[in-house]
Amino acid sequence: MKIFNLRLSKFNCIFSLSQILFSKFQILFSIIQYMQISVLLSDYDGTLFPTTLNPNNIPRNERFDNNNNNNNCSKTLELERVLWEISNKITIGIISTKDYNFLHYRTRFAHIISCIMSIETIFIKHIESDVCYKHNCVKQSILNVDSEILHKNSQQLQFIIDKISSKFEDLSIDRKLTFKNNLLAGVTIDWRHLDDWNLIKNEVEPYILNIVNNEINNNNSKYSVYTQKYSTHPFIDIYSTICSKETAYDNIYNIVNESQINRLENKNIIYLGDSENDNPAFRKADISIGIKSDERLNPKLDCQYLINFNQLPNFLLKLLNNDFVFSEKIL
Repeated sequence: MKIFNLRLSKFNCIFSLSQILFSKFQILFSIIQYMQISVLLSDYDGTLFPTTLNPNNIPRNERFDNNNNNNNCSKTLELERVLWEISNKITIGIISTKDYNFLHYRTRFAHIISCIMSIETIFIKHIESDVCYKHNCVKQSILNVDSEILHKNSQQLQFIIDKISSKFEDLSIDRKLTFKNNLLAGVTIDWRHLDDWNLIKNEVEPYILNIVNNEINNNNSKYSVYTQKYSTHPFIDIYSTICSKETAYDNIYNIVNESQINRLENKNIIYLGDSENDNPAFRKADISIGIKSDERLNPKLDCQYLINFNQLPNFLLKLLNNDFVFSEKIL
């Protein structure tokens, strides 16, 4: 009988422990399912603007023609309207590989822009109807990299650009300049406008990596440049220093956490992205959502959810109407 009672007691203890664990799991699950969001962070190219359209072909100070029948253009206009509404309620930050000159007119709804993969942080203030004159919207700009490195490696980047331009005439080359001091801090070699992405990738990437590894970074650790490759995206990035969206995320998080830019008590962050370079930010975010805008792309994303670009405006509108309480039901 004593043995039976002892076993029964152990069973009751195990059962009670399992109930406690299950209860904690339910609480955690509930927190994830219903979370108050106070900050929206997002990539731009491929996320707020579909990869099927080349943003370099849209003049930076012009918007889309409303008569354009292209569905992605229509969704992009719809998305911009929703983002303006959101920006009146909570903080919006952009974390992009693009520079401020590119992002300025395209992300006027944002409060903070982390440019060139965290190399520069810009504080801006717009109203939807205003016209920015000589960048009077910029309240502060911060270079997050030693200026000596930027000056030295801007020459290295120009060397790479010259070599690529002389060998590949059909590629698009996007120079990324800092807002402060106008320094060349990054470059994107882009072939999205061409037909056979894989064929071009297999020819271009080895050539670029050979230049970087054997002509620039060889025995030159202080002034090494950094390359960002992608599994299926039709471009490759080269930066004047090691940089990442994890650093950009941390910079914006600290800014929001230490300032009055967001008066809500919680600092739950939702992050939107579309490529491998977003994975460090995905892993840090409270809610992470991958955006798919092109069937030819199949990156491995470390996000909790994945939606199509055409679903994004409707999701954000639901989030807005739900007082920024995230739930899987609104996806």
